[in-house]
Amino acid sequence: MPAPTPRPHVMALLFDTNFNRPPGTRTFRHFDGRPFTDEEQALADDATLEELQAAGVHVHNPEAGAEAQAAAHEMAELLFKYVIPHREALIPFMTHEDLLEYGRLETIVAAGSHHLRPHKD
Repeated sequence: MPAPTPRPHVMALLFDTNFNRPPGTRTFRHFDGRPFTDEEQALADDATLEELQAAGVHVHNPEAGAEAQAAAHEMAELLFKYVIPHREALIPFMTHEDLLEYGRLETIVAAGSHHLRPHKD
């Protein structure tokens, strides 16, 4: 199913919306400071994800967070392939505190490294 076409009257309202609401209120304001009417607030609350994104609003997407976390884990595994065999080359670039932390983390990773390898079925 194709994405719905953004509604012009909703887009006009969103482009005139200050999304930084005053503390303790759920009511948006226009850029000139006027609070939204009940009708305008209802229209903004009914805006689709596509309309909000088209207006440049950052919309929290929990799936993106999970995807980013999985990508960070994959990136760490990829980097481990190169860092662990060549750790001595990194030592001159580390601060004393980072070197201590690296040693601590290396011990933990080494203890659980059998979990990082592919499973043999």
